[in-house]
Amino acid sequence: MYRNKQIDCARFSKILDEVMPYCVTRIEKLTWIHKGKMIRLPYRWEAGNEPAIFESVFQQSLLESFHTCYLRAWFGGESLIKLDGLTLGEINEYHREINLTQFCDGRKHNLTVETMPRGLFGTKSEPLFSEGHLICYDVDMLKAVRFFKNAIDVVQETNDEGLSTLILGLLDEHIQLIEIPRGTKSYLEGLSENKSAKNLVLSVWEPPEISSQVALWRKEVRETLLIAYEKFRSELSKVSVRFPKLGKVYLAGHAHIDYAWLWPVEETKRKIVRTFANAVQLAKKYPEFIYIQSSAQMYADLKEISPELYNEIKELVKTGKWEPVGGMWVESDCNVPSLESLIRQFYYGQSFFKKEFGKISKVAWLPDVFGFSWVLPQVLKQSGIEYFVTTKLTWNESNEFPYDICKWRGIDGTEVVYYSYKNLEEGYNGRISAKSIINTWQNFRQKELTDKVFLTFGYGDGGGGPTEEMCENYYALKYVPGIPDTVYSTPENFFEKLKEDFSFDKLPVWDGELYLELHRGTLTSQSRTKRLHKIAEDYLRVTEILNALYDGELQPEIDELWKILLRNEFHDILPGSSIHEVYETTNAELSYIIQHCKELQQKLFLENIVSESGYITLFNTSSFSRSVEFELEKELELSFNGKPLKRVPTYDGKYFYKLGDDTTTIEPLKLLSLSIKNPVDSVQNSAVREDFTLKKDGDGYQIENIHMKVSIFNDGSLQIYNKRLGKYAFKGKGNLLALYKDIPAYWDNWDIDYHSHLSEKILKADNVSVVEDNELRKVLKAQYTIEGSMVEQYFIIGSDSEEVVVRTRIDWHMRRTVLKIKFPTNILSRTAKFDIDGGFIERATHRNTNFEKARFEVLAHRWVDISQYDLGVTIINDGKYGHSVEDSTISLTALKAGIYPDFYDDEGLQEFSYAIYVHGPCDVKDIVKRADNFNKKIIVFEGLLSQPKNLIDVKSDNFKILSYRKVNGKKVLRLCEQVGSTGNLEIIPEFSFSRVYLTNILEEDVREVHVNAGAIMVEYRPFKIYTMVIE
Repeated sequence: MYRNKQIDCARFSKILDEVMPYCVTRIEKLTWIHKGKMIRLPYRWEAGNEPAIFESVFQQSLLESFHTCYLRAWFGGESLIKLDGLTLGEINEYHREINLTQFCDGRKHNLTVETMPRGLFGTKSEPLFSEGHLICYDVDMLKAVRFFKNAIDVVQETNDEGLSTLILGLLDEHIQLIEIPRGTKSYLEGLSENKSAKNLVLSVWEPPEISSQVALWRKEVRETLLIAYEKFRSELSKVSVRFPKLGKVYLAGHAHIDYAWLWPVEETKRKIVRTFANAVQLAKKYPEFIYIQSSAQMYADLKEISPELYNEIKELVKTGKWEPVGGMWVESDCNVPSLESLIRQFYYGQSFFKKEFGKISKVAWLPDVFGFSWVLPQVLKQSGIEYFVTTKLTWNESNEFPYDICKWRGIDGTEVVYYSYKNLEEGYNGRISAKSIINTWQNFRQKELTDKVFLTFGYGDGGGGPTEEMCENYYALKYVPGIPDTVYSTPENFFEKLKEDFSFDKLPVWDGELYLELHRGTLTSQSRTKRLHKIAEDYLRVTEILNALYDGELQPEIDELWKILLRNEFHDILPGSSIHEVYETTNAELSYIIQHCKELQQKLFLENIVSESGYITLFNTSSFSRSVEFELEKELELSFNGKPLKRVPTYDGKYFYKLGDDTTTIEPLKLLSLSIKNPVDSVQNSAVREDFTLKKDGDGYQIENIHMKVSIFNDGSLQIYNKRLGKYAFKGKGNLLALYKDIPAYWDNWDIDYHSHLSEKILKADNVSVVEDNELRKVLKAQYTIEGSMVEQYFIIGSDSEEVVVRTRIDWHMRRTVLKIKFPTNILSRTAKFDIDGGFIERATHRNTNFEKARFEVLAHRWVDISQYDLGVTIINDGKYGHSVEDSTISLTALKAGIYPDFYDDEGLQEFSYAIYVHGPCDVKDIVKRADNFNKKIIVFEGLLSQPKNLIDVKSDNFKILSYRKVNGKKVLRLCEQVGSTGNLEIIPEFSFSRVYLTNILEEDVREVHVNAGAIMVEYRPFKIYTMVIE
């Protein structure tokens, strides 16, 4: 008779389902208490924002050595199980039973259950306590059934027809040996545990009544099942020579717990306890089991919430059964955070791991992050990371990333080993199953190098982790021929095993960013949060610098603020793909960081004030020198060394001040004190400058200064004419506000649809008016209204400025819409430059290939530039990250408003600014300086501050000062080369010191640096990060 694989497997599965009721040796009801009262099941309880508590007592002894006992329950949501006050594990959608065998000792034990009325993915769960009883099984029978089922799964997944035909024949021969009672009454009693038959029987018009669960264990059924199992396994072992194991899959238990996503952080903390407790129990039960978990923040949470469970994990780490991986504070986004934020992710993460577990991680673990900046390899290597693991590039919607293992070369030339695996059964949330194991191995494309692959298993995203069934499958599949062998392993051990097969030096190299062809909208979604995050980054940097300059003792407080920032960089928070409640918390926390930094700065100011009146003190937070110009809320008569500052009232009720002396600048991280004259001279700034004019014509307005002519048209667009170059910036008009329908196929707040450009609608301003006209500035306002939303743009041109600053204020009330600002430049160039904070990346402006077409929305931090030989246009911004350049048009993505998972994504008021800079040949050094000065504002303190004790002078204009801190009495300075040059860097500390060390970002791997006559001398390379510890 012919064989049909699908039909045979379905038939065998139903036969095994019939056996399951006879594996149950005992069922025992429990008495449950809720709010002090005994309850009867099913029991509907009142859902709230806190866990519901259920309690019971059980007392059980096992009758036979082959019995095993579980709590089978559904309490109405995700549930934490405690026994005698100790955390035991969890019940959730994928973990419906919890093993109590070790507690079946004849003594009474107290069960406590904490249930949240939510499912794994945050959706509301019906608060119905439907079952909660003890169920005991014959463990040998379960093992036999599981082995047969795994063999069936292999048949379904293998591509080897010879192997599948052989196994099907053996199954048919041996599975028929199993005998169960077939009387109607017995069969009906068994339906409660016979899932396939139960579903079939219940699907008719008037189904028979199925009895509640009963224990149907029979000795004769056990005997026939075990005989069939032993014979089947023996026959399979005989064919292992003909069908040997194919390669090896290295396995690790894992739970990808999103620190926030479709649930708030407070629920994540409960998920952590539940998931970690489950993994601990599995580690205790299975000798070979290994579990890996990233994120120092999660361990820190657990240490606070459940110290006894945390201590158990520490013991498992010592024995090698639990491996903290990743080295980061959280699995953060790797696009939007600044370079220093990425560094701090590893600095604080690895420091925590070393302190708590005695070692750092060598493996960066980022399976689910939405693309990776080109600066990352250097950060990884300098934090002790050798290997980088992700699976996210397997999600590319158009082009396959060419390698599963390669060397990833960063912007500075640093290389780390990149590794990815493609598992079609839930990716990094894999199973120990024939499907996961076979297809992960089959999908590995570089078998000429090795036959070893890595795979994580365990329910994830919502947490939960591995199950007993997965761990039991590990042993069952060991005895099935013709499929990959399996072994538990940490990722680090896996990479060490790879070295036995080939030299990593021979790996192909990927030199560039790791661009994800998906989730491009995460560069823009939740723009309010992204801007708050950027402001918080800047405040932390400045507060640390001031603390170091004034020899303060505030670094421990600042460290804690950093950790708040870092946890909010998690890859579903900062990218904008979480629920509304998450952003209420995140925005409050980011605002708290900003406010607390202001208070710390004020504290330093008060501790170092010389005079409270008669002066204000300016602090240049930028890495570069700058002219003296700033805004204040109040009107003052200011002077510097007897030279008065000009001042004008601004359109928004402030005052703009400028020192007319072009030779006076504020140097990086330096202070400048200005004298206040009282009373304020009411006659000021009445002069009219002929070289700085504003005129109105039929098309709009023209503003001209010594550098440029700016035409601002009645529709809100503009044109810039560079007088020195004699060239126009744009083809007709720039600053075009463009609106697009954006309806992604699947991932609403994550994605921007490629075809959205087909719905482009160019907006026209309702009116353009003059709101400020004086000798220092001309300001025009353009106002737009769109379906209940409002956009205001303020075009600011200074008397000697080379940039047009555009302050933008949006009151947004639209959904599934993207707003871009377009600049069709007058430039021919096949590439454009994009700032990535630790340097820049060049990308194609054409769409010749599918790879280039896929990059229709890309990352840039503070600037984008397109230039030809004699003309360039740079767009500088203060908190936007999504951009595109196609042909000669630069687009800045201002807003993206989807509907899921936060329907109100960026609803309401938004503010940001950008500057348009028209120049000659591209000078990256000049652009970096302008962008840094645009973003790093002058801070004004009221009063006269003393000179800082720890001033430092960086004698180079191609380095950014990433951070300057006081740590354990030492000064730590971190710089990054920005333009791609080599040379000798000179740094002059303006304080006494004994020696200087060059270190990695963990401030380890110390190398003493040459000091010449008080100057630190460092030979530098392109785009390198340099961390110096000064003693």
